[in-house]
Amino acid sequence: MTLLNDKDLEAMRSAQEQHMPETVYIQRLVRTDDNSGGWYESWQTVQETKGRIGVPTSAELAIAGSLNAVNSFTITLPADTDLLETDQLQISGVEYRINAILKRSQKTALRVLVTQI
Repeated sequence: MTLLNDKDLEAMRSAQEQHMPETVYIQRLVRTDDNSGGWYESWQTVQETKGRIGVPTSAELAIAGSLNAVNSFTITLPADTDLLETDQLQISGVEYRINAILKRSQKTALRVLVTQI
């Protein structure tokens, strides 16, 4: 395996980001005290970024199948996106549950397997 140098990796990341036409809202579940000994839970946007939604590759479909995630999509985000598996994503008012964040050694983008909520 050939590793990319920093300059080439940054160029590839920049090229990826030029093809991310969607605005993606990263949301986290937040608990708020209800002043009665309990709490409310709500999804709050913690970050806004660029992204692209598409169909999974055959390898990604195999992963989705092992997770019993039907009607899966792949959302591609900038490589340095701060994302937790417990987050959810929203694009154009549609919410998506994260099934898997795909890890790569030298990532030019962050790919996430999701299903529509």
